[in-house]
Amino acid sequence: METPMPRKVSVEREQCWRRHLDQQRASGLSVREYCHLHGLSEHSFYAWRRTIAERDRRGKPTSDQPIAAPAFLPVAVVDGPPRPHDSPIEIRLVDGRRVRVRTGCDRTLLADVLAILHEAPKPEARPC
Repeated sequence: METPMPRKVSVEREQCWRRHLDQQRASGLSVREYCHLHGLSEHSFYAWRRTIAERDRRGKPTSDQPIAAPAFLPVAVVDGPPRPHDSPIEIRLVDGRRVRVRTGCDRTLLADVLAILHEAPKPEARPC
């Protein structure tokens, strides 16, 4: 009998579960209530909580300093040298969403869009 290869867990899937773990903690709901509200398997929630805790323990520095979570950082848009092609710039946000910006984009509009994305609830298109 052939041994199955271990499944490679995508970064997006882990990030999705990390968001759910953080949101559940902050919500004040029990794990059961949170999972029911978000259409998640309670068994999967506990399994991911264990898996992520183990990964964090293995990758954690020896000091007791907490590891800072990724943060939304301010961005300044400045003029650069002219680009030979009108290729878009892709901005990948921490939560995995992407914004493509073409040459000549209105800076005020871009700043407004990024501010809205920063404030908007993160879309949960489907459970992890």
